[in-house]
Amino acid sequence: MVAMVKFIFGIHNHQPLGNFGWVFESAYERSYRPFMEALEDYPSMKVAVHYSGPLLEWLVENRPEHIDLLKSLVRKGQLEIVVAGFYEPVLAAIPKEDRIEQVRLLKDFAKKLGYEARGVWLTERVWQPELVKSLRQAGIEYVIVDDYHFMSAGLPKESLYWPYYTEDGGEVITVFPIDERLRYLIPFRPVGKTLDYLHSLDDGDESKVAVFHDDGEKFGVWPGTYEWVHEKGWLREFFDAVSSDDRIDLTLYSEYLKHFKPRGLVYLPIASYFEMSEWSLPAKQAKLFVEFVEELKRENKFDRYRVFVRGGIWKNFFFKYPESNYMHKRMLMVSKLVRDNPEARRFLLRAQCNDAYWHGVFGGIYLPHLRRAVWENIIRANSFVSTGSFVRDIDFDGRDEVFLENENFYAVFKPAYGGALFEFSSKRKAVNYNDVLARRWEHYHEVPESATPEDESGEGVASIHELGKRIPEDIKRELAYDDHMRAILQDHFFGRDVGLNDYYLSNYTELGDFLTGAYDFSIFEGGITLERDGIVSGSPARVAKSFRLTDNGFIVDYTVRSEAKALFGVELNLAVHSVMESPGEFEADSFEVKDPYGIGGLKIELDRKARVWKYPIKTLSQSESGWDFIQQGVSYTLLFPLEGELRFRLVFEEL
Repeated sequence: MVAMVKFIFGIHNHQPLGNFGWVFESAYERSYRPFMEALEDYPSMKVAVHYSGPLLEWLVENRPEHIDLLKSLVRKGQLEIVVAGFYEPVLAAIPKEDRIEQVRLLKDFAKKLGYEARGVWLTERVWQPELVKSLRQAGIEYVIVDDYHFMSAGLPKESLYWPYYTEDGGEVITVFPIDERLRYLIPFRPVGKTLDYLHSLDDGDESKVAVFHDDGEKFGVWPGTYEWVHEKGWLREFFDAVSSDDRIDLTLYSEYLKHFKPRGLVYLPIASYFEMSEWSLPAKQAKLFVEFVEELKRENKFDRYRVFVRGGIWKNFFFKYPESNYMHKRMLMVSKLVRDNPEARRFLLRAQCNDAYWHGVFGGIYLPHLRRAVWENIIRANSFVSTGSFVRDIDFDGRDEVFLENENFYAVFKPAYGGALFEFSSKRKAVNYNDVLARRWEHYHEVPESATPEDESGEGVASIHELGKRIPEDIKRELAYDDHMRAILQDHFFGRDVGLNDYYLSNYTELGDFLTGAYDFSIFEGGITLERDGIVSGSPARVAKSFRLTDNGFIVDYTVRSEAKALFGVELNLAVHSVMESPGEFEADSFEVKDPYGIGGLKIELDRKARVWKYPIKTLSQSESGWDFIQQGVSYTLLFPLEGELRFRLVFEEL
């Protein structure tokens, strides 16, 4: 009798809510379509597959023939459908009621494909123990996580070729470990290397199983993979070899569990895959983490001690990016408000799509169109209920926000942070005018070399985790970092010798303490008055601003007093994403901002002329394709000479 090792092969296909149609189209043509068409040609090949809800909705509307192909493959027994939250939320980051609803929505879709799904692909493999209860309540029997989760719990690698039970509060679920070695071999190395590895696992134990389950985009979308996987024939060679190898028993999760029990009980800590523990750390700590890992590898100690090497957890992104935290906490706020409103909940569930809330090797939070989609759905869900005005710590930073609402807008101030407007959302347009990300230093800005590759033979195609990246010189010239978050109605005091270029590149000094200082406030119907007494160049200064919502926007009256000779500036950071701007300067008492594919049109009016500085807020991030130097918004700063008292009115009008 020939010895055999069991092998589960799975893929996860996902496109974020709000991604461009051409991206869906390209991913479909380069990965999803050719993969499934190849699978159809190998009837003895079996695959566990997860499609996310946003991708399924696009396929239903644009490529219904692909849905028919999936149904056919299910009928033939070649596909096992594995679900997740429909709109691909990180389940650990949303309320339990929403988790259950999200999973059940995708289970219902799987039924339309002809499959009764019992397994969950855990989005970004973000695990926390309390998920057991939610998943069991949603009718889930098994979950797929990484072997890193198990190693973080103290299990040695050699014990991770079997599923286990895990328990929380008396509820039990099966957890399958994904083999990290297979994640780096498939599809980047020649097929023979995967076969050799699988053969090496065979020790006569028929219950032993190796699991590969990873992004479907690796099979055609990632750099270099379309040529390697499809044009050079890697995928068909792989299907042919794996499905015909008499030493490999190709199986599915459900088939395995029909014949074997999990090996025992484990308790997994809060964890994700190993790379996530680097990405989720604050930038300075992430740089140290990379240095530490590389040092261990140079000393040939990493494989021995890596089970004890742990970085951050996924929820650290809410600490790392305050903009993500605020967006997330607004989503949680709306989730409570619309719990009993089915019509509003569909928007709310869309707003939980994970991609815009974090950043790793993909663009994530740095992609404005993904954030815009989340904000659109938060606003649309919120508009089904009236919240009125209130004072509360919305984002749990220990400081109260002031929430104002009228028929057409939401306005949220942070009195403790410059008395600035950190959300100004239009119900009519479903846009947040202040959806602007600050310019931050990321650890990979100073880690130009790639991580140590898993295989230095040069065969195959490089994984995006192995690509070295150096910042181009033209980007370096424009690169600047902020030491504060960006908002609307931020108050600056400059020396009169400061110029636009200094301001744009953050090469200037604030003369006052108003930009991030705390303001006193009082609320009146439809508005708020904010006041601060501070110091400008050693002299006392006072800023008072009275803000009120209107049907078309807002009006704010400023009174500024200081004997210091300075420029007073009011900065408006606006989420202009589709019109690329350059730094510029002009004088005006009114001007329009037009962003036809983003926030639309708006008009700023003043009761006197002002000098206006404008510049694009551009961030440097990494993605699977390389460097992304992206316009996150445009800063418009209204400048007034100050010596004594200054009064002016600013009107924001939505067009």
